[in-house]
Amino acid sequence: MSKSLALSAILLLCISGAGLAQNAANYADTVRTVSPEAKAEAKRLYKEGVKYGLAGLYPQAIAILQRAVQLDPENANAHFALGHAYFDVKQYREAIESLKMAVALDPKDVEARDRLGLARAMLWEQDNAKLNAQRQKAQPKPQPVAEQVSISVKVPPAPERTPDKAPEKAPEKVPEKVPETPLKTPDEVNAAAKDLALTKIYRVGPNDVLDIRINDNASQSTLFTITASGLLEHPMLAEPMTAGGLTTDEISSRMESELKRRALMDHPKVSVGVRDYASHTILVSGLVKDSGTKILRREAIPLYVVVADAQPLPEAARVTVLRNESNQTFDVELAESSEMNLLVRPGDVITLHPSVTQFVYIGGAVAQPGEKTYRRGLTLTQALISAGGVTSKAKEASIGRDDGKGFLVVTKYKLKEIESGKVQDPAVKPGDRITIKE
Repeated sequence: MSKSLALSAILLLCISGAGLAQNAANYADTVRTVSPEAKAEAKRLYKEGVKYGLAGLYPQAIAILQRAVQLDPENANAHFALGHAYFDVKQYREAIESLKMAVALDPKDVEARDRLGLARAMLWEQDNAKLNAQRQKAQPKPQPVAEQVSISVKVPPAPERTPDKAPEKAPEKVPEKVPETPLKTPDEVNAAAKDLALTKIYRVGPNDVLDIRINDNASQSTLFTITASGLLEHPMLAEPMTAGGLTTDEISSRMESELKRRALMDHPKVSVGVRDYASHTILVSGLVKDSGTKILRREAIPLYVVVADAQPLPEAARVTVLRNESNQTFDVELAESSEMNLLVRPGDVITLHPSVTQFVYIGGAVAQPGEKTYRRGLTLTQALISAGGVTSKAKEASIGRDDGKGFLVVTKYKLKEIESGKVQDPAVKPGDRITIKE
């Protein structure tokens, strides 16, 4: 809970300056004159609360820190510590309010900003998990797959199969059908590892302000802005150094090598940090409370962090990510936790949309071919039921699916294998073309 503790989050967003200004303005209306005695007591309670928090006694820490902020509402440290304590007990909503106050009182407190962004992300995950649990509870219990297929597909059960047999018994024969989600290739694994590495580094760019210290010399100016062309101009360098695209560690190493080469210092020690982030921007719009340009502090961050920080409106159901560098578009459902791990990169445009009606298309040997409404979790068997079932001679189903690049990929399934349990009832996605063949 101490400010010296490192945050565990790999990525966080900068908070909107306009939002902080509004928080400070709202807060100023409630500030009252605090006596020196009250300030001193609040400071003592703050230190005591921190001790309880470090000992893991979070409820006691919260009670003490609440008294501290009541005595001195302008004590930014107490608000931060209270928000941290709420965060530790997973009371993210309360944590957000305390941390917002801490940032409003001290806009330069980077750690408070980071913790606020993380609290918003965790609250989004918490609320999303509750919503999914409620939806699952409200859904009717599905019938066994075999029973559904026998009704809709009209294929009689195998003679040796009886109701007394456990349907969950693992099949003895390994299905020949390729799984819908194939194992990742070595190239895909390497690509995933590279993407994860992007969440842990930051490569400086134009307009970033660096804090550069050489041998801890505090008498010299330490703040330097990267030029529009990505150059670093420093008085100890013979000429501007290309810094755009480098990490702070790489810049430190190059500067030390240059100082040694010019024999300006025997053992130079260069420390480089980012004071102000400016180069990595994204745009968030649509059904959110806090839209506009956001600044990233890593090369990539999970989409759920961006969405949580922007505070989606209740009617938001999906999000599109437009990647300018590759001209790709990703369409993600907010309720899909795995999809929300998509990494956002500088230059991306994120837009939140309301829920829309989606469809699948069924043709061939079915009673009622045509366009059918899609719902989340729809399987092939359920889709066929919505089409009135298949004819008595139906044997095979072909599912045509867009691969995201404009090409149709077709996967075939034997209806009898699905009915017997040898092959899993495949999930259907919006836009699928289902054709039943005899």
